[in-house]
Amino acid sequence: MKRVLISLPVLVAVLLAAIPMAQNAPAPQRVGFVDADRLIQAHPEFSKIQELRQQADAEIQPLLEQLQALDQKIQSGEATAKDRQDFDVLRQALNEANQKWQQRINEALKPITDDIDAAIAKVAPEQGFSVVMNRRVAAESNLVVFATPDTDLTELVIQELQR
Repeated sequence: MKRVLISLPVLVAVLLAAIPMAQNAPAPQRVGFVDADRLIQAHPEFSKIQELRQQADAEIQPLLEQLQALDQKIQSGEATAKDRQDFDVLRQALNEANQKWQQRINEALKPITDDIDAAIAKVAPEQGFSVVMNRRVAAESNLVVFATPDTDLTELVIQELQR
């Protein structure tokens, strides 16, 4: 019985000490989502990215066609040593072309993604969101399996980009 009487004041003291901490608890954070691909496509400078991709395709497509033809010869056993050598040279040229074009596209995308990040940073706090995630990445990683439509900031960010 004495034990219970001694424990009761300790329990009351702990509860009273917890009240101020509960009052200072941070407000819940709202998580929003954006469709990053739509944001990039909606950016006013996206046509430059499309042009670069078309240029890349124009350079890379003939290399791919030549590689496929040589690969068929190699697979069928009809390839000569020169065909195998040409295949290796073409494969190297294709890899270098892919790297070159990817670098150029990434460089052209940098100012676009910077603009998008700035627009998100402006819109999110205005709408009461403290965290914004890429909807596709969140879904593909199973990080988020459901979100209500009111958490999608894509249209608001597009409007901000077009200002």
